[in-house]
Amino acid sequence: NDKRPFKCILDVGLQTTAAGHRMWGALKGAVDGGLHIPHTNKKFPGFKASDEKGGESEYDAEAHKEKIFGGQVKDYMEMLAEEDPTKYEAHFSKYIAGDLDGEKLEEMYSDAHEKIREDPEHQLAEKKGVTHARGEAGQIMSSDGTEHARNKKITLEQ
Repeated sequence: NDKRPFKCILDVGLQTTAAGHRMWGALKGAVDGGLHIPHTNKKFPGFKASDEKGGESEYDAEAHKEKIFGGQVKDYMEMLAEEDPTKYEAHFSKYIAGDLDGEKLEEMYSDAHEKIREDPEHQLAEKKGVTHARGEAGQIMSSDGTEHARNKKITLEQ
């Protein structure tokens, strides 16, 4: 007695539905998560349309899997590390601090997917208790003493 998955319709609105767009990644994640969303593989990475009319089109699931697990990021990391190490360190400083390189990306994404499957409930972050108040000149100040982004923007415009 299997339960039917929750059926959804993807409403893209005014978004351009180009092949490889990140909204298709969100669709794939939702489908993999158990939602029933009617779709085709035509816009996913790894789909190759037939050359002649009426021919057989191809879908390479391995190419799609490589994108999901950050294969293009791995390639870019390796290319930058060889060609421009300073730019590599600037772009991937958080990865370097976390002891991640191109070889460990797939493992990182696999671990993330496993953790999501174990407990898919969203954990709310602890509130910081920061409040905002207006000063005498109308500026917005935070209780932690930081200046509000709107004030910074107004200052930059002047």
